[in-house]
Amino acid sequence: MVVATSALLPAASGGAATVPAEPKDVQKEYAKLKKRADALSKEYRGELISLDQAKRAAERAGLEAGRLTKDFETARADLSRFAATSYMSGRFDAVPMITSGDPRAAIRDMTVVEHLARNNGRRIESLEVLAGQATRSQQTARAKLADVEKEIEELEGQRARVKKLLAKYKPEVPSAPSAPGRPDGAPKTKSPLVGPSMTARMRTLMLAIDGRYGPFPTIGCSRPGDPQDHGSGRACDFMESTGGNMPSAGARAHGDAVAQFVISNASRYGVKYVIWRQRIYDMRGGGGWKAMSDRGSVTANHYDHVHVSVL
Repeated sequence: MVVATSALLPAASGGAATVPAEPKDVQKEYAKLKKRADALSKEYRGELISLDQAKRAAERAGLEAGRLTKDFETARADLSRFAATSYMSGRFDAVPMITSGDPRAAIRDMTVVEHLARNNGRRIESLEVLAGQATRSQQTARAKLADVEKEIEELEGQRARVKKLLAKYKPEVPSAPSAPGRPDGAPKTKSPLVGPSMTARMRTLMLAIDGRYGPFPTIGCSRPGDPQDHGSGRACDFMESTGGNMPSAGARAHGDAVAQFVISNASRYGVKYVIWRQRIYDMRGGGGWKAMSDRGSVTANHYDHVHVSVL
């Protein structure tokens, strides 16, 4: 008689520290962290990009872990049914009981059945692969959750400072330009300007950057329909190259100078964050540049422009 367990990946215990938690535990933990993260985004006036990308990575890892775990459970159940049917039909002299909750232990139990290994070797090999994938995927999911929790704790630790920052810089709404292609009430810019409707705070900083470092190939600001800061007139992109091309060494050094100017004067202009060369510097966090996930292109990864958002 074959006895198959219902537990595939048991929660880690004192004697099995390397065994990952069950998918439902990972999902439950993610739900708790997401609630904290959503509250922070609302409190900190939205767009906590480094936290958002950590959440997305954790969510993807959790879904993948769940899928692989389900695949393993299905494959192991099929193999157990095959063994049971073979035993009941008298094809095997003996089949050991499969009782271990550890996938690898279960596989070892199965492989001692000589006839099963010979007639169903490919199934066992496939099950071994799935076991390894499921285990690694669970470990990855938990590591991603740890990244989210670390990010949340860092941001929560800045609550008092951020509260003062937000009190100093009240929310603003964008104003329409007085003339096409020019910000309302502003003198002529050095650089071609796309999306001239913006908040007064963004306009002040945009003119300061353009006056000091312009002309740029283009400065792109408001984008109607954008769900983030470009849509609300609180962000501008300062292009260092065009056509989706990687900037030259000189243009890259120029972008470095622009980004550093914004960081150094963040308190003066009410800067929320800067993105440049696939990194983000968020004034609401603990400070310093943080790497961003790959978005697939030079422009999407902010290699050809410095993105600046204000509060």
